[in-house]
Amino acid sequence: MTDWNRRQWIATAAGITGLAGIEDMALAFDANAYGQNRSGSPKAARPRSKMKISKFKATVVASPDFALLNSWNVHDTHFKRTILELETDDGFTGIAEVAAGAAQELEASRDKVLGRDPFEIEYFRRQFKTPNAFGAVEVACLDIIGKAINRRVVDLIGGAYREAQAFSAYIFFVMPTPNGPDYSTPEAVARQFQEFNQKYGFTSCKFKGGVLHPDKEIEALRMMRAAMPNAKLRIDPNAAWSVETSVRVAKAIEPLGMEYYEDPTPGLDGMAAVRRQTKIPLATNMVVTRMEHIVPAIQKGSVDVVLLDNHYMGGLNNVRYWAAICEAVGWGCSGHSNNHLGISMAIMTHMNCAISRVGYDADSHYPWTTEDIIKPVNGAPMLQFKDGKMALPDAPGLGVEIDPDKMAKLVENVKRAGNRHEQLKKWDPIYPLNDHRIRW
Repeated sequence: MTDWNRRQWIATAAGITGLAGIEDMALAFDANAYGQNRSGSPKAARPRSKMKISKFKATVVASPDFALLNSWNVHDTHFKRTILELETDDGFTGIAEVAAGAAQELEASRDKVLGRDPFEIEYFRRQFKTPNAFGAVEVACLDIIGKAINRRVVDLIGGAYREAQAFSAYIFFVMPTPNGPDYSTPEAVARQFQEFNQKYGFTSCKFKGGVLHPDKEIEALRMMRAAMPNAKLRIDPNAAWSVETSVRVAKAIEPLGMEYYEDPTPGLDGMAAVRRQTKIPLATNMVVTRMEHIVPAIQKGSVDVVLLDNHYMGGLNNVRYWAAICEAVGWGCSGHSNNHLGISMAIMTHMNCAISRVGYDADSHYPWTTEDIIKPVNGAPMLQFKDGKMALPDAPGLGVEIDPDKMAKLVENVKRAGNRHEQLKKWDPIYPLNDHRIRW
């Protein structure tokens, strides 16, 4: 077996589709390519794309947010995102959405993108320091390619394993504010889950813990179970608990039939210590985030489930690599979420629908979004959940487009964005503001 064939076999066995696979797909839609001899050799002559990226724009926007609480902070009045727009010289536009912090690196790298072919994804991968920035460029390029060949992004990353992805309710303690809801008690968050179930059809729940005393959060989970006996429950304290507290909580919630227990305590060693003392699978979005974490996590026995995230893991193709590794080592996969608008929601839906290894309902902040940036889809101002699921958009590429008027409004919102730190101090004077530490 030649070295090239060996690499092909390994990639196929891992279920990985890379750049060559995307180019092959493009050729399949090129009438001039029909009947050509394709030897499989990397040196085989083949037509090349003539598209060139001619315009590059990264814009920070802000959408109103609620006073959602996590283990070290409260959400600001608005959540900020960077919207990337790439346009080719023949008129195809690709878009992506990423955290606001990626804007600076994207702007600094514009000369590395302009004039290049959107098929050159591996080249772009090597031009960026952070996975966030590269992931945005990759998604925008895939959006362009999909539109150019009239296929959805999901078709470019392995094809649709499912046409709709089930999502979970993302349940938070919400600090009372003059203009927002008050979900600051165990009773209130249990009611919140019921409301999300009735409105969106969610039958699973990811509960953001590490906020109140652990006993209060145990109480909240028990109330959720009593209210919805068949629901799938999870809790994510964002590493706010010691190993001892994590184990105590685990023993208390094991009878509730938890799906998984996400990042209860910091570090691979801490997670391994908890995992040895509970029957609940341990999941993570915090301790296995880079490739170099995988081997020690296996050796220590730290996790059972990894949450996939195209932002943190550097794009959609990289997520497929992660899913293949998880399958090889026996880890389950779920889908992670950040605060997001409709563009990111579409990206997440393509990602989760393409990966068969995603065996859990994925996370989604989207029900908390009140002002979106996308044009109406199927007559609705935002993407719609049906029976707890989000269907893949029908249109080529990502299947969503930017509404210029909405974008202009969200750009103006950046000036209005502020924090809620003073309100948080009044609500809880000892809250560890911006200090990600063990609270209990």
